[in-house]
This record gives sequence, structure tokens and C-alpha cells, in this order.
Amino acid sequence: MYFQSEIYRDDLKNALNEAAGISKLYHKSILITGATGLIGSFAADMLLYANETKNAEIDIYLLARDESRLKERFASNTGKEKLHFVVQDVVKPLGLDIAVDYIIHAAGDGFPAAFRDHPVETMTPALFGTYQLLQLARENKPKKFLYVSSGEIYGEVTGGRTAFTETENGFLDSMSVRSCYPMAKRCAETLCVSFKTQYHVPVVLARPSHTYGACTSIHDNRVTVQFLKDAAAGKNLILYSLGTQMRSYTYVADCVSGIFSVLLNGSDGEAYNIANKYSRVTIAGFADILAKKAGVDCVMRNPGEIEKKEHTPIEYAVLDSTKLERLGWHGQYGINRGIEKMFDIYKENYMI
Repeated sequence: MYFQSEIYRDDLKNALNEAAGISKLYHKSILITGATGLIGSFAADMLLYANETKNAEIDIYLLARDESRLKERFASNTGKEKLHFVVQDVVKPLGLDIAVDYIIHAAGDGFPAAFRDHPVETMTPALFGTYQLLQLARENKPKKFLYVSSGEIYGEVTGGRTAFTETENGFLDSMSVRSCYPMAKRCAETLCVSFKTQYHVPVVLARPSHTYGACTSIHDNRVTVQFLKDAAAGKNLILYSLGTQMRSYTYVADCVSGIFSVLLNGSDGEAYNIANKYSRVTIAGFADILAKKAGVDCVMRNPGEIEKKEHTPIEYAVLDSTKLERLGWHGQYGINRGIEKMFDIYKENYMI
């Protein structure tokens, strides 16, 4: 579906060109968990594109729980010699009979409906899944293990409004169910550096900011996804608050090229923010850009009980990307360009 789209392939080309040191992956093997999610699926497509256009000869192992979703998402490439599906729950011991050169752990639900309806299952990929994959890395000794964490680990701040660097932390309420996601991510980060210290596993951590793009999960109910679906259908965009929360929004092509830059060039035991310094906007600002692109309006409504339960207390979530840029990475998608590409790709693939 996506892989045949020229608009989408342009994103793959741009991401491949911007991923610092990507040639280190050529003729190697990689395992990607969460392969049907927004980040994992784009990462897989980017490597498939490298195999097609660069003769990269990368063996790509994609792990997900649902075989039918894997086959549907990668229908354009199913049967390719270098593409391998691993169907299982990441929280169980990995049944791989091969040793891969690189591992990217991107599995987990990162959207509000998951936090509300199944917080326990939201935590387990970060807790038990990370443990299983680190054990695999401990035994098979890959060149690098990358954990996809989240900018949500920074929590709430009071006072100043400066972008978070990797050495800072704000407050998270451990007694709030809404904290199931960022608290589990924090714990997984500590588990990663513990495996590095005790077992010498070469780990790096990526902390994506709010990532958006067309190839979202059908279960994803983040506000940007709701905006996108309504905009593509010609419906007005609904805001259940003033939308003044400021965010680093990163288009998926920038996010994934940043993650690969960290995987291939990051220092062991270090964390790196994944954000574009030219892509910071409020939720209302995001909606306004998309509404103008789609030719619809933004309207406000009072939040219902579901919206209240899913509301994040974090008002300011801006990440400093200096450390990532020092690896040779630079974002290519400002907020306007990213939203336009997301809308065009979604329209092309879903609204035919």
C-alpha cells in the first residue's frame, strides 16, 4: 500500500539520505519489534527501500503479535528474500534461531486509549519485552541494541519553558494510571543501562518527541490521528481544550532517520532526544495547519468523560535536539511540510 506511493517513497529516500552512517547496516541483519506501528513500520520500509535502490542486502526481521497485520502492512514486499516475519508477543522469550547484528525495540502502545483501557498491557512491552530482548542481546552480542523510549519520560515541569536536554527530568505521579506509559519507559531505560553495566550489552536510547505520520495503527487514537482522519474525510477538527499545550512534533521520516543515526553513531549507554527544532507548535496550532490544508475548520467542544480520562497533565513537552544533531543528523521536515506530507499520503492510500 504505502510502499508503492511516490509521495511516501520520497519520504523513504529523504530519511535514508539523512540517516547518518546508514551504510553501516548494509549487508547486515536487524530485528525490529513493533513492526506494524508508526515508527517500526516506517523503519522497516526505509530498509526495504535501501535494499531495492541501494543493493543494501539487509536482512530485516520484523516482530509483531499479529501475522495478518504484518502481511497486510508489508503486502508490497511479502516474499522478498531479505524480509522475515517473527510472529510472537515480545514479552515472551524470543524464539529466534539466528544472531542479528542490530536490534531496535519499538514495540508498545503509545496512545491514550491504551493507557485508559489496558494500562497493564501498556507497561509489559517496556518491562518484560525489554528484558527478553536484552537477554537475547546478552547471549548473541549484537553490534548495538536501541530502545525506543519516549519524550514523555520527562514528565511535568513548573516555572521556566526551556527545551528538555537528556540530563533533565520532571515530575511523574506514580499513583496515576495515566503514568503507566512514561513510568514503564523510565524503568526500561534503567534496565537497559543496567544490562550495559553488568553484562556489557551495547545499548543506546532514543527518546522521540510527539511523532506523527500517515501510517498509524488502526487502534491509535492520539489527537493528531483523530485530526488526520477527520481532515481527510472533510470533517471539521474538534478540540476538547484550548489546545495551548506546546509540543515538539516530529514527522515520522525525521523521527526514523534520527533513530537510525543514534543506532549507528550513538555512544553506548547514552540517551538522545529525537526532535526537530523547527517543528514546535501547540496542539491548536497543529490542528489549524492541518485544517487549512484540508479546507475545513477547527471547532471547540466541552470534553466528555473519556476525553477527561485521556487528558495529559503535561503542558510543555519540547525536546532539545542538540545532542542528536552532533551525530550529523538534521531534520528535513518543518511542521508545515510534515503535516502536508502526512495528509497527502493518507488521502492517497485511504480515501481513494
